[in-house]
Amino acid sequence: MSELREPWYFSTMVQRIEFHPTKYGRELLVDVATIGSMPTFFRQAQAHTLTFYDIMLVTGGGGTFRLDSTDLRLRPGHIVFTTPGQIRKWIDTAVEGICLFFSSTFVAEFFNDPLFLHRLRFFHNHAQDPYLRLSPSETNALETRLSTMIQEIAGLRHDSPHVLRAMLYELLVSLNRRFAGQEQPLADDWVLSGPVYRFRQLVEQHFARHHRVADFAGMLSLTPGHLNALVRQHLGLTAKAIIQDRILVEAKRMLLYSDRTSAGVGYALGFQDPAYFSRFFRRGAGLSPTTFRRSRARGGVK
Repeated sequence: MSELREPWYFSTMVQRIEFHPTKYGRELLVDVATIGSMPTFFRQAQAHTLTFYDIMLVTGGGGTFRLDSTDLRLRPGHIVFTTPGQIRKWIDTAVEGICLFFSSTFVAEFFNDPLFLHRLRFFHNHAQDPYLRLSPSETNALETRLSTMIQEIAGLRHDSPHVLRAMLYELLVSLNRRFAGQEQPLADDWVLSGPVYRFRQLVEQHFARHHRVADFAGMLSLTPGHLNALVRQHLGLTAKAIIQDRILVEAKRMLLYSDRTSAGVGYALGFQDPAYFSRFFRRGAGLSPTTFRRSRARGGVK
């Protein structure tokens, strides 16, 4: 099987956007800004990927935003969560809003919890669209909290990172509760075991080479049955479904944002037989790879 070399999509087709840690003169790994204050960043039509996390609250207007292969029609009160590495593109836009950006280091260096961002249901989750609808009162409350963070950054002090980190932590937890309310939450929704976290890390690293549950179970020194039981308990899905969902996400990205043929995409993802890859993709996406690429080129809206 072939090795998928990251970053395959960092080309003229997809722009990579890095976090600017010294934007305010001193290092600060969090930022909050209105969409109107950064027109170049938010209005660009080119597909792009972020190296940091983004929480975007829409407060006015509307538009269509593509996140990986899903087209989202945005309206006031909508939130879109972006995990580093996802590919984004504005299809059309007249959106007003506020965005909260932060690096994983900003959280990890203080809370000493490597699992924290992976416990949140709206990040690193390929099974659900990272999309939330708030009521008008919830929208106003969140807008006020984000505006307070903007004011703290505008009057940056030596202890401001601590204040901003505390506000970010509380906001992430409260949004996670709200997001979980959209779906039936698991009984132990906040608990993610070490082996399950490691499994998700290994899937991210090796999904293009290893497709079997047994492969990952061996890396973790577990039996396939034990691994599957742990994953089902903590994530509500089988280990096989997690692996296949990750492969499908990358296949969609490559079909949309690379010039590889369908067979070339399949080969890059470890499928030696183009027909088998086509059947795999059709089962997961409901369309053949060629039809999927053609339909998204025309632009579909969820």
